Amino acid sequence: MRTIFFLIIFFLSNSIATAQVFLSEGGLIDDYRNEIKPDTFSTRISLPVNSINPQFGLSKVCINISHERISDLKIELLAPDGTRTWLTNRNGGEESDLYFNTCFSTFGFSGYIHQGKYPYTGEYIPDGRMELINNNQNPNGLWKIIVTDLRATMTGSLNYFSLTFENNPNPGYGNPPCSEANPSACNCPDGMSPCQLLPDLVMLESFTNAQIEEFPWNHPDYPGQIRFAATIANIGTGPMEIFGLNKWYCGEKEVDFDTKCENGEDPRQNLVQRIYRLDSTHKIVHEDINAGTNYFDRKPGHNHYHVDDWVEFRLYKEKKSKRKIISEGRKISYCLFDTGICNNPYDSLCFTNGKNYSKANLINYGFGEFTDCKFDHQGISVGGYDTYGYMYEGQYLKLPKRLKPGFYVLEIEIDPEKKYKESNVSNNLFSKRVYLSKQKK
Repeated sequence: MRTIFFLIIFFLSNSIATAQVFLSEGGLIDDYRNEIKPDTFSTRISLPVNSINPQFGLSKVCINISHERISDLKIELLAPDGTRTWLTNRNGGEESDLYFNTCFSTFGFSGYIHQGKYPYTGEYIPDGRMELINNNQNPNGLWKIIVTDLRATMTGSLNYFSLTFENNPNPGYGNPPCSEANPSACNCPDGMSPCQLLPDLVMLESFTNAQIEEFPWNHPDYPGQIRFAATIANIGTGPMEIFGLNKWYCGEKEVDFDTKCENGEDPRQNLVQRIYRLDSTHKIVHEDINAGTNYFDRKPGHNHYHVDDWVEFRLYKEKKSKRKIISEGRKISYCLFDTGICNNPYDSLCFTNGKNYSKANLINYGFGEFTDCKFDHQGISVGGYDTYGYMYEGQYLKLPKRLKPGFYVLEIEIDPEKKYKESNVSNNLFSKRVYLSKQKK
């Protein structure tokens, strides 16, 4: 794709320009037709440096898209070294048709893109973690915007996009986080070592509260559904980190990974969970314990490896201290990676169980970096969260046609089969009271 505009603002500091903006043309976006067909728009970057990092790197990505329904779209940035980050994934609801001069940065002053309003003019925090792009990679090469249409009948185009590189690209991300390579930044919960550094998974209620909708039975796309977002954060002291063993099974039978099982499904891969420990010499060591399984999910918008039985959805009616299950979604699988991180102590995005979580109060904040859900490595870092929006596949419960109007309870449980080790499993259950009224008799 031809770069149509290149601007350098010539204020030099240590031989690096403070801001370099690359503006490139886009093109038509292919409509979804029963198969995934991502559109790739590229621009070649040439900078007077061979490494981008917290001192100088990518600070901002801007897009301009006209599309009849932008909530059909997943939009990603792919760096030359293969690092991928989500800019926005199926945001906008049913009526929005424009991203107009929409920019993304680590601390976008307009807030989070998933909480933004049409036409999204301004600078937003993306659905992914842009700071992980500035990982000392060589920026000179081909950068790509990947747009995937995940729902049929509506069309549009990417009009243009731009990339901005400058000094201090991700303010607030100065010191290296806790890691095996940097154990001096790691601490135990009580300040005394040795200890295990375990994850602690919780639901972030703000995402579900902002993205929940009941659809009537005559809706053309979502008949008789309650759809909702689910965001899982790690507020522990160590990452939720899992590895594939490259051992694939159809039931009890070990097979090659590209085998198709008799039931038509892809085989499952055995997983281990990596548990970190800070020893008495203040070094990080680890052990791997048996965990669950994953598989290749071919549904629209996925085409990556999902961890089995990650969450369970339920809708029930409370009556005289008893509960009657109205609908249930079992064995809901997720692909695990950081779609974002709790980085603001003053907003309510990462508020749960009466407390707000951020870099300010999370020990070992940033431990673990998961930019994608690979077949052999997935996870959620300390302070990171993994979001599934209400427009994503599987994010719904089917409602009975003759459901009486009234209050019900939506319940989401993380790791319902307790396959993974955490510091606290008592906070894995989230519930929300909802009023339903659209199902006709």
